[in-house]
Amino acid sequence: MSAPGHPQQGSPHPHSVEKAPLHPDIKDATPRWMLWTSVVIAWASAAATALLFVRVGALFDGEPLTLATGIGLALLIAVAAACAWGGVVFSDWASSTTERRLRALVISRVFDLGAVAANRRSSSLISLATDAVDRTAHYRAGFLGPIVGALTTPLLVLGIMALTTSAEIAGWVALLVLLVPVLIGGFQRLVRPVGAAYRRSRGQLTSSFLGAITALEDIVYARAGRRIGDDLARRGEAHRRNLMRLLAGNQLLILVVDAAFSLTVIVAAAALTTARVSNGSLSLGEGMAILLMATLVIGPVDIVGQFFYIGVSGRAAQQRISGHLGESAANADAQATTTTARGAAPADHLGEGNRPNATGTDAGDSTDPPPPALELRTVTAGWPGADPVFENLDLRIERGERVAIVGPSGVGKSTLSALIQAHLTPQEGQVLVDGTPTTAGAGNVTLTEAARQVAAHAPAEYLPDESAVRSRLGVVEQRTFLFMGTIADNLRLALPADTHAADDSLLWEALDFAGLRADVEAMPDGLATEVGDHGRLLSGGQAQRLAIARAWLRDAPILLFDEPTSQVDLAGEAAILAALNRLGADRTVIMIAHRPEAILAADRVIDLSELSAQSSNRADSSTRAHTSSGTPVRGEAQ
Repeated sequence: MSAPGHPQQGSPHPHSVEKAPLHPDIKDATPRWMLWTSVVIAWASAAATALLFVRVGALFDGEPLTLATGIGLALLIAVAAACAWGGVVFSDWASSTTERRLRALVISRVFDLGAVAANRRSSSLISLATDAVDRTAHYRAGFLGPIVGALTTPLLVLGIMALTTSAEIAGWVALLVLLVPVLIGGFQRLVRPVGAAYRRSRGQLTSSFLGAITALEDIVYARAGRRIGDDLARRGEAHRRNLMRLLAGNQLLILVVDAAFSLTVIVAAAALTTARVSNGSLSLGEGMAILLMATLVIGPVDIVGQFFYIGVSGRAAQQRISGHLGESAANADAQATTTTARGAAPADHLGEGNRPNATGTDAGDSTDPPPPALELRTVTAGWPGADPVFENLDLRIERGERVAIVGPSGVGKSTLSALIQAHLTPQEGQVLVDGTPTTAGAGNVTLTEAARQVAAHAPAEYLPDESAVRSRLGVVEQRTFLFMGTIADNLRLALPADTHAADDSLLWEALDFAGLRADVEAMPDGLATEVGDHGRLLSGGQAQRLAIARAWLRDAPILLFDEPTSQVDLAGEAAILAALNRLGADRTVIMIAHRPEAILAADRVIDLSELSAQSSNRADSSTRAHTSSGTPVRGEAQ
C-alpha cells in the first residue's frame, strides 16, 4: 500500500487519460436502449407540452371548447406529466442498474489482478469501486440520455412551431439555438485546466485519506499522526481552492449562457411575435403560443450547469475505470512478451509428467505415483519492487506428511505462504501444489496468461488455474479474514455453490468439530450472530476456530496453517491446537510457526533460514563451476 499522503502508483495523468479509448465493458454497462429511452421520454414530454400550448392559443382565439377538444387537452396534460415523472424514475433505475454492473466489473478485475497487486493499491481501489463507479453510473445512465434529449428537443419544438404557427419565426429562433453548442464547447476548452486540477486534487485527497484510515494502527505506533494530519489538511485546502475555482467557472458559464442565449431568444421571439401580431399575420393566440414554446426552446440552458457537476467529473471517472479494466489485459500482454523473450515454449511449458488432470493428480497412467503435496523447484521469489526473499529454493513435501516450517521473522515464511496459495508468482522456478503449477513455468507469468497460452494445445482440464490450485488447499491464517455478515454466512462460503442452501445441521457439525459450538449456542442469535467488520465482534480465539470450521467444511486434502495461534492467549492456543490436530487427520499439513510450542506433532521440522542458505550455497557452487569450466553463466552474452 502506498504511504498515506502520496499519490497511488500507476495513476495516469489526467490529460493522457482522456485520450485513451473507453473500455467496451463500460459502454455495455449502459445499453443503447437505455440512452434512447431517456431521449424518447424527453421528446414526448416536449412534444406534448408544445401541442398543449398550441391548443391553449387556439382556445384564446375563440375556438369552441368541445368534448373532443377537452379530451385532447386532458391527454396532452397526462402525457406531459407522465413523461416528466417517468423520466426521473427511469433515470434513477438506469443509474442504479449501471452502478451495479460497473461495480461488479471493477471488483471482478480486482480479483483478476490478485491479492498482491490489490493490496498495494487498496485505498485507490476503494475510491474506484465507490466514488468513481457512482459518478460514472450517474453520468452514463442519468446524464447522457437526458442531456441529448434536452439539446435536441428545441429542434422538435421549433418543428411544431413551424407547422402550427409561424415557420419564419421558428427559423430565426433556430439560428439562435445553434449558438448553444458553440458557447458550451468554447467555454469547456477555456475551463479544462481548472477541471483537471480539481480532479487531481480530489483523487490525491481521497487516496491519502483512505490510505491513512487503512494504516491507522501503523500511524499510531509510529507516532506519525500529526504529520499525516498536516498533510491531509494541506491537501484538503488545495482541493477546496480547486473546487471553488471550478464552481466559479460553472457559475460564470451559467451567467454567460443566460445572458447570451436565454435573454436573446426570448427577446427575439417576443419582438418578432409582436411585429407579426401588429401587422395581422398572426393572431393573438398564436403569438401567445409562440412565446410559450420559446420557453421550451431555452430548456437546455437549465441543465448546462450540470455539465460541470456531472459531465466533467463523470467523464474523468469513467476513464479511471476504463484504465483499471484494461490493466489486467495489458499486464498479461507484457508478461507474454517477457515469456517469449526468455525463449519459453508456450505449448510445452508443462512436461508430460507434470501435466495435472482435473483432480490434481498426474494425467498419465493410473499406475504412476501421485505427485507430492507440495514441490518448489529452484524457486527465486520476492515481492514487487524488492530484492528476492530467497533464491533457488528447493522443497518437497509428500502427501500425508505433517511438516512444520520455522524460522525468524523476515526469513520468508509469509512469502512461502503467498507462493503456495498462488497470491505471489515466482520470478524463476516453479511451485506445484498437488501436481498443479501455480505459474506457467516461466518467471512472472500468471496462471491466467498460462491458460491463454495453452488453450489451443491442451484440454481444458489440464489448464493451470488459480482456482484449481486453491481448491486443493484449506488455509487458516494468522489473521483470520471474516466477511461482514453472520456466522452462518461465513461458514457457507466454504461450501460448494450447489450446497450453499444446506441445512444448519452441517454448520453446527463444523462448529462442534472446531470446538466453537458451545460458544455459538450461548449467543442469543446463534448462527445468525453478526461477526462485524473483519470479525471484530468475536474474540481472537473464536474467530480462529470459526476459520477452522470453515476449513473443515472445505474438506481440502492439503492444509496450510500460517501461524494460526499468534493472535490468541495461551488458553485459546491450546483449544485451537487441539482443533487443528483433529482437522489435520489423514491430510497433508504444512504449518508455519514462530514458537515450538505452537507446532503440532510433526514428521519434519524445516528451518527456512537454513534451507534458504543451503539453496544459496548450491547456487553459488553451480555458478563457480560454470565459470571455471568456461560456460557462460546466466546474464552473460551467449
